[in-house]
Amino acid sequence: MIGYVDIKKSVIDVLKLNVGTVKVVANEEMSGFKPPAFFVQMIPISDTPYIDYEEKLLTVNIHYFSAEKTDLANLKMLDQLNMAFFNNLKIGDRTITLKNKRHQIIDNVLQFKFDLEFLNDVDEEEVNSQWVMMTEIDESLGYTEGEIELMQELEIKEE
Repeated sequence: MIGYVDIKKSVIDVLKLNVGTVKVVANEEMSGFKPPAFFVQMIPISDTPYIDYEEKLLTVNIHYFSAEKTDLANLKMLDQLNMAFFNNLKIGDRTITLKNKRHQIIDNVLQFKFDLEFLNDVDEEEVNSQWVMMTEIDESLGYTEGEIELMQELEIKEE
């Protein structure tokens, strides 16, 4: 299952591998940093759950603050980012195809964006010969594997 932290880590790893001379700053450091620098923003668009999987759509926005603050510096970095994020992104043991790559330059800050759309399987486990969604069993509340009953196995008690 791919999470947002996994995606951000993969994007930062690609930046460090391909443009290692430029620092990646965290959200908390958005003021007072020294350019050149990257800032990676994750913009979740939708998380749509289904019975045994979920569909995720998000935009990755990489902001580049150049030291020179020139159009030429931004265009050179745009070429590097297009090569680094050419077609896909490896996240853990999966590879996701990049969609809708685009860019804009606002106030001498390059924004390089792309969308990721993928499915995550929901973990299931077998309980009493039936496959159910995996949840954490809190044994401190008296729940154990042997104590779990499926809805159809419960008997209605009259009071």
